[in-house]
Amino acid sequence: MENRVLVIGDELFGPKGEAANRFVEAVLCREPSRPIQFSLNVPVAVSLSQIKARLSSDVIGKNAGRIIVGLGLRELNQGGADGASVANLLLLLVNELVNKTQSRLFLLTIPSEMFPIAINEVEFLNTSIREIIKMNENRIALLDFAKYAEEFKEKQMARGKFGRSLFMENGEPTSLCCMLLALYLQDRLVEDLKEM
Repeated sequence: MENRVLVIGDELFGPKGEAANRFVEAVLCREPSRPIQFSLNVPVAVSLSQIKARLSSDVIGKNAGRIIVGLGLRELNQGGADGASVANLLLLLVNELVNKTQSRLFLLTIPSEMFPIAINEVEFLNTSIREIIKMNENRIALLDFAKYAEEFKEKQMARGKFGRSLFMENGEPTSLCCMLLALYLQDRLVEDLKEM
């Protein structure tokens, strides 16, 4: 269904999926007359491998016109996985979605400060996400939240001592980060809806 949007993500959207809920509300506030439905699977309580195994019921069965994917942070946080192995799992998931749905996919990058103990692993994963997009640019779009958050941080630093942080010391997103992600997603979705 063209007007159905599925959001599937992990703690990138906040510990309780705050950014996803704010995103839905922001879209509805901005486009109150647009016929649109949302299905939120945020934050997912399972691993990327389990998500792939349950794609038929949890993702493909939702018959969404657009699928927003923000995954990978949980695997990094739980240890035992590096950027390369998470990127491989994400690639398998995306390939299956491209092959088994007609949905337009949107892949989110992760701000490196969300995984402060190994920033290079997040950067590797983000580079891989950008490469995945290039494989099928007609169906997959990049949501470069990592870049957007970095630009926001630079503007905040220009304010001096009055700037507010997007992340806690442990990498958890602040309320401001969840709002920033929600508004970013709202802008990008509304833009995409108008292009179609």
